[in-house]
Amino acid sequence: MKKALIIFILSIFFLSCDCKNCGDHRNFIVTDFSQKRVDTLVPYKNKSYVGYFIRIKGYVNDTIKIKREGYYDKNLIGKIDTLMNGDYYGTENIIWTFDPYRASEGKLEIEYSL
Repeated sequence: MKKALIIFILSIFFLSCDCKNCGDHRNFIVTDFSQKRVDTLVPYKNKSYVGYFIRIKGYVNDTIKIKREGYYDKNLIGKIDTLMNGDYYGTENIIWTFDPYRASEGKLEIEYSL
């Protein structure tokens, strides 16, 4: 009986966790500015979507670029605390690109989601 109760509680815990790096959500910290990072957000088939967002917070010593493939290319510099969002209805994958461009040091917290 105790074993079944423990398994039940653990399964509820794991099912209720909010996945921060699942198919439709990413969350990471950038401290290495030597390479680009490209991620694809994939919508779940049975989930309704109304928008996407990307939140960037931190500091860089020079210009970085944030791109949503096929839509826009934003340049950011210095102390950054920004939120970009738009309409999205779950019809396609979204490809995000973080390009350190001219920045060589700093620390950024980046989160994007559908």
